[in-house]
Order: sequence, then structure tokens, then C-alpha cells
Amino acid sequence: MTCLFNLASGRPSAARVSWALERSRPVGPAAVRPRFRLFPPRRQRSASEHLYFDVRPLAPGRVQYGFADDRGNIVLSVVGEAPTPGLAEDAAPPEDLAAAPMDGAWLASLVGAVCRGASLVAFHRVLKSGLLPPGALAGAAGLDCAWRRYVRLARRLGRFDRAEPLTLDDALDATGLGAIGAPDAALRALAVRELWTWMDRTEAGL
Repeated sequence: MTCLFNLASGRPSAARVSWALERSRPVGPAAVRPRFRLFPPRRQRSASEHLYFDVRPLAPGRVQYGFADDRGNIVLSVVGEAPTPGLAEDAAPPEDLAAAPMDGAWLASLVGAVCRGASLVAFHRVLKSGLLPPGALAGAAGLDCAWRRYVRLARRLGRFDRAEPLTLDDALDATGLGAIGAPDAALRALAVRELWTWMDRTEAGL
């Protein structure tokens, strides 16, 4: 009879350890399953879960999508085919356009995954959201317009001039943040974040 417990040491014997290992070893189909499962990376979430974005028309018929999170990280910067035929056909090709546009189906899936569960913020939300891939907004928690919020706040502060056109750079200059001065969609998404957080701080002090 094999002893499964070493009485002298008070510890399991070698036979007991071998027996336990044999019992825990999978058999049948489970024996060939991998030990670890790989999961796709997930976007790091923040407390307020805002996602700031911009869409940059490129030529010919391409657009750049840029997304930034609350922490100031660039979540996504990618080039794809323009969802609207003829968009930016007359624009001059930018010098930094070196990559081929991503396949439309892959792009829609990628942007949709990034937007899922987030409160999206854009400067001119109707225009910018209309340039997103089809179905990208389906899983988003909401869509806010930084332009509308800024106009309301500027009126409260007595700084709004109805006669003057208002761009993102105009708003940044007026707040003292400084114009972004760059067409890159990812950098402009970060600029939208700067403007949004400035409005948070300003409204909190009113």
C-alpha cells in the first residue's frame, strides 16, 4: 500500500503529489486546448469617458480620422476612403499622405470599436459625424458639439461676435489656448479636448 502522507515531516509524500498532478491533468479534447486565451486590446477607459475626434478630408477621396481620450492620448489616427463620393477631390494631396487607405469594412469595424460606449465630442458634430464610417455611431453613448457649447459660454462671457466666423482655431485663440495651426486630425482631436476641458474649468468658476 502506497503512503500518500509523510507522517514524519507532516507534508504530502512524493506519491501524493504525483497522484494530485495526474488527477488535475485534462483528458480528452480538453487536453489539447491552449492554456492561455488571447484577447484584443481594449481602449483604456477614463472616469468621464469622453472621446474627442476630428475628420480631415484628404485627396483624392480620402479622409483621416483622429481620436483622443480624456487623458490626452491619441487613441486612433487612420486614413480611409471618404464615405461621401467626390469629397476633397479638388484638394491638393498633403505631403504626409504616404499610406494607402484602410479597407472600408475593416475601417468601419475599427472606428466602431473605438467609439463603442464613449461620449463623442467634435467641433461641428453634424459635419464631422457625417464623415464617420457607416454604423460607427451605433454603439456610442452620446455625441456632443464643442462648437455649440463654446458659443453658449462665449455669450455668457460677453465674448461672442455673431458677425465673425468661428473655427476651432478661432475658439482656441479666444480662450488663450493658442490655435493648433495644423490640419492633422489627431492633433485637432487633442485641440478639441483642450477646448472642452477649458470650458469645464471656466463653467465651474462661474
